[in-house]
Amino acid sequence: MQLQPIDNAPFGAFAFGVDCASIDSVSITAVRNALHHNQVVVFPDQGHLTPQQEVGFYRAIYPEGTTVWRDQVYNPWERYKVEQGNKAGTYQIPDESGVLVLGKGEISHYGLNVTLGGDRTAYGEEEGSQVLGGGVLQWHIDGTFYEHAPGHYTQMRCIEAPAGEGHWLTFADEEKERLWCPAGSTAFASGRIAYDLMRHDIRQQCLHTQVHYLPRPFEVTYRLANSDNGLRVVDPESEARFKKGCELPGTPFDDPMAQVYPLVWTCPETKLQALMPQPRCLSCLETEINSNPVFVGLTESRRLVESWMHPAIAAEYVYIHAWQPGDLVVWYNRSVWHSATGRLGRDDRRVMHLTACNSSEVPICLNN
Repeated sequence: MQLQPIDNAPFGAFAFGVDCASIDSVSITAVRNALHHNQVVVFPDQGHLTPQQEVGFYRAIYPEGTTVWRDQVYNPWERYKVEQGNKAGTYQIPDESGVLVLGKGEISHYGLNVTLGGDRTAYGEEEGSQVLGGGVLQWHIDGTFYEHAPGHYTQMRCIEAPAGEGHWLTFADEEKERLWCPAGSTAFASGRIAYDLMRHDIRQQCLHTQVHYLPRPFEVTYRLANSDNGLRVVDPESEARFKKGCELPGTPFDDPMAQVYPLVWTCPETKLQALMPQPRCLSCLETEINSNPVFVGLTESRRLVESWMHPAIAAEYVYIHAWQPGDLVVWYNRSVWHSATGRLGRDDRRVMHLTACNSSEVPICLNN
């Protein structure tokens, strides 16, 4: 395997000379090491893989992974979406539940005769959305954030890439920050960069902060839109209480499946730190003042997280992956945020395979 840094990217690498259908244990160790150091690894020319070979490769990298993250039978949120009519238009391959097919367009694919992208309002239009709650961007970490811990790795393979034109993505709050997004591309930002960009005092505060996540967070927040920069949900009722000075402090949940993770996650192999909140799912921050726990209110917590994440989505720090058919991309889900980039044309098609598992191990923060 030959690793080559991605040109003009702040992180990430291409891995050449790899056939993901038949890879030995020495190479698997090298892949894991590459992921922990480079965060995003692109394996080109993997168009020959079967779904079973995709899952076999992922499981070789991540044998510790537990259940399938987006299983449409056992994941309550995915099951809820299906029961509501599967408006997202995503489907598990019948003979390989470890692969979720997503994208846009009609397909006849490994036993699926369906329309990807479903019937979302205005889907494919300029004002349409490919992200939960609407908007163009939604920076996130993969995981349920309820019952299960997020997995260490996510894998995506491009079957068919859109042929349409890309677009400039401009944040409404930062007109000077423009990102060129080829059609159907995925944006990646690094929690490590976010951590490194912090002032020392803020960094120390974050090292001693926990994030409490909502029970069944996606069901609770799915009607809330995203801010233009994709770092915060737009919640008018909560924000009105905050502006009136009526916001109550956050509180822990009496739910054994509710999740509480450090705000900063440490990679056990490299000891590198990453700022890793999941903005849509959070309920409150728990920090320390004079060694005493302090629970921050919902909107204040969201605003703090947004302010800490924001520097790392400047154009110079973001990697936009322009998918090519046969690309297989794996990323370290415990140091990277990512987002769809939206705005596919009406006639654009996009077919992708997603493989990701939950974890039995919660993220850790080594702050000594």
